[in-house]
Amino acid sequence: MKRILLAATAALLLTGCEKEFLEKEPLSVVTPDNFYKTSNDAVRAINAAYKPLTLQGVGQFGLDRYGNYMSGDAQSANDDANWSQIQEFTVTSDNQNVRNSWNAFYQGIFRANLVLDRVPAIAMDEGLKQRILGEAAFLRAINYHYLVLLFGDVPLITKPQFDVKEFLVSRTPTEQVYQQIISDLKIAETSLPRTYAAADVGRATQGAAKAFLAKVYLYRKQWPEAAAKAKEVIDANTYSLFDRYFDNFELATENGKESIFEIQYASFLGGLGNATNNYDAPRGLGFTLDGGYGYGSPTKNFVNSFAPNDPRLSYSVFRAGDVFQGIAYNPAASPTGYSPRKYVVGKGANIGKSDDPKNFILMRYADLLLMYAEALNEAGKPSEAAAPVNQVRARADVKLAPLATTLSQSQMRQAIKDERRAELGLEGHRWFDLVRWGDAATYLKSIGKTGYRDGVSDRLPIPQAERDINPNLTQNNGY
Repeated sequence: MKRILLAATAALLLTGCEKEFLEKEPLSVVTPDNFYKTSNDAVRAINAAYKPLTLQGVGQFGLDRYGNYMSGDAQSANDDANWSQIQEFTVTSDNQNVRNSWNAFYQGIFRANLVLDRVPAIAMDEGLKQRILGEAAFLRAINYHYLVLLFGDVPLITKPQFDVKEFLVSRTPTEQVYQQIISDLKIAETSLPRTYAAADVGRATQGAAKAFLAKVYLYRKQWPEAAAKAKEVIDANTYSLFDRYFDNFELATENGKESIFEIQYASFLGGLGNATNNYDAPRGLGFTLDGGYGYGSPTKNFVNSFAPNDPRLSYSVFRAGDVFQGIAYNPAASPTGYSPRKYVVGKGANIGKSDDPKNFILMRYADLLLMYAEALNEAGKPSEAAAPVNQVRARADVKLAPLATTLSQSQMRQAIKDERRAELGLEGHRWFDLVRWGDAATYLKSIGKTGYRDGVSDRLPIPQAERDINPNLTQNNGY
């Protein structure tokens, strides 16, 4: 489904501007007023709504960086001041990376809102129309999900904005935003197909909508609802675990049987590729065409968190003695002595300079199984929670001993936390897990994150540039 990124014409029109300006444009210019006429227009519009997920601040140099750096599982290169601020909890409201994320999420929301507002009036196949509207609802929901996790209260905007006055909105309480997220995901789960033909693989599916709904319920501590929704996905038998753990990160097996939703990238298409391969590769060792920039170095604390016999460490981290595409790894290439492995695809026929086609995984089946286990345990069913965890541990090339069904609720809780860190390591989940568990303050201070401030650091600052434009935006506490 890499083709959904090729929506250049639709993307041109999907930017905010004043109505007066639009009315003065020549009739040959594509605008929201003269575009949404055909089913092809509708498809191009929803394609464009996917594009902001690929931007800096979300798919690449976004969610994974927040999740890995702020949790202490990885650290930025010393010459990356914006990310250093974020990982040390000295971030200010003029941090460019924070603003990049804010802008990318709201660009995605604006484009989804355009689809939801304009596509219903198009005379077209009703089944295709409902699918497109379901995709738009899903995309709006996940953009708001991550906005809330990063910023707390955020402006809830559900209609496309064109007049300047429409941009001057206040922040909406998190609970109200969550109700919109849940509503959108419920629409998506009833409108989207289970699977797609090959040309459309990678679009949002019914399973993705249900899985994210389970995640939202989990974050809200609605344990029975989270467990029930996760079980719907499991019982549908649409997804299964790869026998080989690293197949989740191979180019040849992306969008595979374990994938629930991935952000799609395509190289050699003028800015539609992923640069993470080069940025994560160890600096100067020649793992990539650019040589490698050495960002996202795993910390010793993360490496030491794995059980001695857990093979997932070797799949996640480059260490002394490793050889990659004929090149020996040198620990001196990293400030920690380790480098991230999962999104390093090296050199190849379809890989350019800071331009690779590797997708970024937002949700995979192992994540869902562990969420299911957590929901069961928190609902008072620790013995039942063991089975989905053990399914993850029993993967053919992992083969770790199963958890006992006799563990207490507190013992199972810790086992699930440990399992999430190992299974999903360096995939951007850890920080968000620590915050929702209420573990962030105690844990981060225990590993020397002295910049962390109780009641402040769990949320990023609202970008000052946005507040300068919109005086109705208040700032988060402590910034």
